[in-house]
Amino acid sequence: MVSTNPSAKTALGNLRRVQSSLDDAQSRIATGLSVNSASDNPAYFLVASVQRADVTIIQGTRDNLQNAVGAITTASSAQDPINEAILNIKNGIITIETGFAEDEIERVIETQIDEVRDIISSASFNGVNLLDTRDNRSVIVGVDRSGGKFNFQTLNLRGAGLGRVPAPVNTVVTPPAGALIDLDSTTLFGAPGVIPTQDFGDVTGVNVGTNPAGVDERTFVISFETGADVTTEQVIYEEGGNIRGLNISVRDGLLVFGGYNLPNDGTTPWPYVEVQTPIEPNTRYTAQLVLDGDATATGEFQAYIDGILVDRAEGVGVLYDHGDNIGIGRIAGNAVVNGVVVTDTGAGPGGNRFQGSIDKILVYNQIFGEEDFDQLTSYLATDWLPVGQIAYYVGSDLRVDAASLVELLEAVIPIDQAGFSTEGALKVLDAAQQKLNTAFAQLGLFERRITGQRNYLQDLTDGLQQGVAALVEADLGEEAARIQSLQVQNQLVVQALQIANQQPATVLQLFSQN
Repeated sequence: MVSTNPSAKTALGNLRRVQSSLDDAQSRIATGLSVNSASDNPAYFLVASVQRADVTIIQGTRDNLQNAVGAITTASSAQDPINEAILNIKNGIITIETGFAEDEIERVIETQIDEVRDIISSASFNGVNLLDTRDNRSVIVGVDRSGGKFNFQTLNLRGAGLGRVPAPVNTVVTPPAGALIDLDSTTLFGAPGVIPTQDFGDVTGVNVGTNPAGVDERTFVISFETGADVTTEQVIYEEGGNIRGLNISVRDGLLVFGGYNLPNDGTTPWPYVEVQTPIEPNTRYTAQLVLDGDATATGEFQAYIDGILVDRAEGVGVLYDHGDNIGIGRIAGNAVVNGVVVTDTGAGPGGNRFQGSIDKILVYNQIFGEEDFDQLTSYLATDWLPVGQIAYYVGSDLRVDAASLVELLEAVIPIDQAGFSTEGALKVLDAAQQKLNTAFAQLGLFERRITGQRNYLQDLTDGLQQGVAALVEADLGEEAARIQSLQVQNQLVVQALQIANQQPATVLQLFSQN
């Protein structure tokens, strides 16, 4: 017993255990963690490590969203100065109508356009400009873990494209298929460009080959330029004779579309009906006549100039075969024009042949939807209307949509360009302002989406951190109480060890007394 002293060994073992527990408690107090290494709790340590990694990735995503918000708010700050510049340009256009200081006002307009260009090009944040081009910027807005992989959710921030847009590689606009007459190709005759005054024979589906049902849908399209005189009667196109037909003519400063069916053969008759719109001399136009008839003669004519509906008239029926030749820029045979049967009276100021020039003519036996109709308008304007100027954009949603805000603003100058008018300039400026409003509305939606996602990621990060804390963080109050308890145990164990070590000394005292 003296050599082994089991009491001392027991006390010493207890001391080591209490000291180890005390060290662990002090470590938890110092680190704030109850699971500080895999040896503390392997399962909790693994889960906590994975969640900490997720929190780091989510925080990075949130910071990335903050950069996106910065780009959006920078771009949005340009709205008011650009809008003010457009209003100044509109005021200048209206003032030009008075004929006062036109050159000075045009310089002011050019200055405002330059200012818009500068504002758009400078609205950049960290190298990202959401106003200038139409480039897509992909932003990571969320991430989740599936198995051992991360799945990222992205949002494409499409640039507004308000600056000058590079010209497309292919600028050729083709007409919709199915034209029965296409006089800008070699389908029937001639080379593309100015079509000579002439007449030619029958065309199946146009003036012959339509019976017995007849034609109740037709779209007639043309691009032309008026001459110096738009007051005398001039025939641009006609098909038919004194019984039935269609024609387009000029008189009294008007462009007139007319049609009629005056049969004595049992078909439903409808009298001469016309639609009309004012035109200017020496001006280029694209025009469309739509026949939307029916067998009861309760349909209608619709007239369009540069893609815009300008007039309509009811009382239109079905058009049947009319075998007289088709006339281009003149009457072939005879025709009912302005309600009167007339014949060709020759060229020049005293005749009724067209004194301008014709670029394209197409005829379809169908009525087009909005997209195809706009394609037709754009095709008619190819190589005819001046690209990038007022007449090029007025009436064509397709060309307006393809243009940037800067390109639309540039279209209003110079003010002496062909086809310039205050009305046309204001229409183009309205389209530019609409493009501006649409762009900033889209930016607002982007900002709302990203701000909401950023706030969500913050809440998600807080939740994950709380979950990790529940797994691995120590209860400091509990640990403090445990340390006090272990310190008391430590003192008691030390005292027990001292008592156990005193036992051999007591035995030695007994031997020394004998």
